Amino acid sequence: MQARNTYEQIFPIYSYMVDVNQYLTLPNLMSFMQEVAWAHSNNNDVGWHFLQSKNMFWALVRLYIEIERMPCWNESLRLKTWGRPMELISYPREFVGFDANNNCILKATSSWVILDKDDFKPQKIDIERTPAILHDEIVLQKRISKIPHLELYEPKNYHSVLFSDIDMNKHVNNTRYLNWILDEYGFEFLQTHRIVSCNIHFMSQAQADTSYAIQREEKENLRFISSIFRSTPKQELCRVQIKWKDISSLLHCTK
Repeated sequence: MQARNTYEQIFPIYSYMVDVNQYLTLPNLMSFMQEVAWAHSNNNDVGWHFLQSKNMFWALVRLYIEIERMPCWNESLRLKTWGRPMELISYPREFVGFDANNNCILKATSSWVILDKDDFKPQKIDIERTPAILHDEIVLQKRISKIPHLELYEPKNYHSVLFSDIDMNKHVNNTRYLNWILDEYGFEFLQTHRIVSCNIHFMSQAQADTSYAIQREEKENLRFISSIFRSTPKQELCRVQIKWKDISSLLHCTK
């Protein structure tokens, strides 16, 4: 029986959500996680509509995911989530993903803040008064590890933020950062490797007038750190550490 203070949804995996090997893509997994988190918050009156009435919104600041395997096209993913007690100004949230046979195939822990819509300064709400949203169980680690800093160089050119990158809060949707970073790896690499773990830190807001560049370094075998930074002022927007596994001997999705 599902605990009162947890929430879950089942997400079908459609063809437009998968890559060339028929695996669910990481940006789409992130979208699922945010949908189930928002639904859980909305059901407990601390969601999007409640914060909108106070000129505030939820923002994901850190996310760490470990993946046993991604679900495939025509499968379904059952995502279970719950919030943990507040830490300083952040609100931790856990995720566990199951396949149709109830096998746990992925786990994630995340950290969220509430921002003012005008000045983007962190805000606080008394979420402790909403016990139905809190469940003090940790699936991976209590605090998400830091990602080492990269020495940023001056790139040859910058990219412009496009209209399709902007979400309803009028800044770049956080899944777009991951799309930008993954595309930098190139088709051949992405076709022959899968993600084992991903640590994402969102550090600043990017909006419609932002120009950005991406830098990537391999720190050890198949462990890369990528940084997205803006041109003016030169400021890091997002830092991502990804551990990969070579799957060149098994290109197409199998359960």
